[in-house]
Amino acid sequence: MSHPAEPLSLLWQGTPPIAAVSYDEYLVADLNLNAVVRHLSLVPQYEKLTRNILLQLCTDAATIRYRQAILADILRSTHLSTQLENALTAIETLESYLSQPQWRDSPLQQVAWRLSELENYVSCVTLLVQILDDAGAELHSSGLCRLREYIHAVTQTELFRQLQAELPALLETIRNIASITIGINLDSQMRPTTAILVSMNTQKFTEDTLMSRLFGKRGAPQDTIPGVGKLHNSRAVNLGGANIQIELVKRDSPFMPPLFRDLSFLLDETSRPIIEALKKYTHISAQFLVTLKAEIAFYVGAAKLTRLLRDADLPLCQPDIAPLADRSGHLENMYNITLALQLRGRYPQLADIMVKNEVHFDADGRIFILTGPNQGGKTTYTQGVGLAQVLFQAGLYVPATSACMSPVDGIYTHFATEERPDLEAGRLGEEARRLHHVFERATPHSLILLNESLASTSLTEGLHLARDVVRVLRLLGVRAIFATHLHDLALACDELNATTPGDSLLVSLVSLVEINRNPDGDVIQRTYRIGRGAPPGKSYAVELAAKYGISYDQLAALLNRRQVV
Repeated sequence: MSHPAEPLSLLWQGTPPIAAVSYDEYLVADLNLNAVVRHLSLVPQYEKLTRNILLQLCTDAATIRYRQAILADILRSTHLSTQLENALTAIETLESYLSQPQWRDSPLQQVAWRLSELENYVSCVTLLVQILDDAGAELHSSGLCRLREYIHAVTQTELFRQLQAELPALLETIRNIASITIGINLDSQMRPTTAILVSMNTQKFTEDTLMSRLFGKRGAPQDTIPGVGKLHNSRAVNLGGANIQIELVKRDSPFMPPLFRDLSFLLDETSRPIIEALKKYTHISAQFLVTLKAEIAFYVGAAKLTRLLRDADLPLCQPDIAPLADRSGHLENMYNITLALQLRGRYPQLADIMVKNEVHFDADGRIFILTGPNQGGKTTYTQGVGLAQVLFQAGLYVPATSACMSPVDGIYTHFATEERPDLEAGRLGEEARRLHHVFERATPHSLILLNESLASTSLTEGLHLARDVVRVLRLLGVRAIFATHLHDLALACDELNATTPGDSLLVSLVSLVEINRNPDGDVIQRTYRIGRGAPPGKSYAVELAAKYGISYDQLAALLNRRQVV
């Protein structure tokens, strides 16, 4: 065996799940999750993996703690983070050797390719041993400690030790072939009849020029063998470090093609002893290192993102894990991480302008009807809650000063979309279809986020449909936020709690504003703060009309000035 048989994963404490990632198709767009994915991924090639990890919502508390501890180790040591990133580069080089080489029919080139793969394999394993040993007592997580033990176990196998001992000589055999000497016998017509391999040399041949011979000077460097003149040109091929003249650019001489064919055969014959020596290493595979590469990249990217936001004086914390059955979630000073990433480069004092809010899902309220003015922060808050849940269950830090959260078995979103002419049932029909799809899959342990749902119909119809939806949310016992302009829905929370069975209370949240009174009309100042409370009796339409000069009095005065009425 080349390494211990027990599988190793930095993402799963036990055996990784076999099931493919399954998630609501609208979740990524509704939460703007790709903005987080891009910042978590060191390079674009890791984005798909990162997205899948985030979307495969882990509900096992032990696995979440396992991931949290690994990330904490990497955050504790900038040096460890940097060294692991260097290891990724080495493993990427190794990974390039796992694909089948295009010259699969040439034994010598295959040997050179395999030798380089094994050389990089040994280098990567040795590098990881050094990195994890250097970390010493700084490693507290069972994940990285297990990795250190695993890599050490790999190096202690008899096969690995044999490979380390034999590899240098095998590499030297290939890489020291700089040229060959061939003896060619001619017939009476000066045609080649036979060719004999005379020697394999560590020096290259070079042409000895006429001028150097006339003046008694050697024109060739000391590490070359002089010849009378060039017979052909060739292009060197790098075979994992061995520059061997194999691909030949042939002249038109009629006896060159058979010569090159025989030469290729002779060189392939030289590879046979090495092929025999490599047979014992057939089962050595670097695949486990490639799998580790993707997982290490996830944590290094997460550490970079965490440091990026902390450098901007924004809080991030490692959440405590509440039982799944609690269906609870508490975050202090939560903010929308995608908004923070969007604003980071535009505002030097980002921490001063990022509005932070509290989130509390528990027996005193699990379903929140969120109302308030347009652009008052309702969508930002709703997205932020969903993003924090995703990060938490991936084992990452969440944007808050403190948090204690229950995992969810699914996050289902329903954000308002623009009218699309290609939808046969119209916008309302599409909304109804999506809502039905949500309730086909959601359980009491899910999180449902609705944003301006059912806004495509009349106020009366929308209110009637929305009441039915929130009643089903209460019946299901799910955690939910319903951001809406239907103030009457929020005002009906007590009634709906009293008339609908369930243990998830409906609570009214409101996007708070400050109203500045002045002679020219009231001016609304949005605070983007979200708090519990009854919605206002109106939706600030009057104040908004005054702000933009479209109230009745303002427009009537305008018509009078124009003398058209």
